[in-house]
Amino acid sequence: MRIAKHATALVLGLALSGGTTLAVHAQEGPPRGAWQPNEPEGSWSNAWHSGFHDGIEAARHDIDAHRPPDPNRHDNFRRPDRPRDERADFREGFRRGYRMVYDHDGHHDHDDYPR
Repeated sequence: MRIAKHATALVLGLALSGGTTLAVHAQEGPPRGAWQPNEPEGSWSNAWHSGFHDGIEAARHDIDAHRPPDPNRHDNFRRPDRPRDERADFREGFRRGYRMVYDHDGHHDHDDYPR
């Protein structure tokens, strides 16, 4: 009887820890069905695409932190790790992605958005 109790406790413990692990994995990444901005069609440079995705992440971070919109607060916008001739494209893409998130989520008044 004593062995059965220990075996039951062991199985129950393993089952519970497995359930916790599954719950942690289920929480990773954006929620299923979460809105994702559509990347504009066109022949944009790799730097532009990279900036677009960085801008999306920066805006989500600012929204989560309840900050007003300002792409200039981000180091990778001000000083992108790109060759000099790619920086303007990167910043343009960053602004576009950043603004798309704020526009969609309705977290700002357009008059407050920096140009």
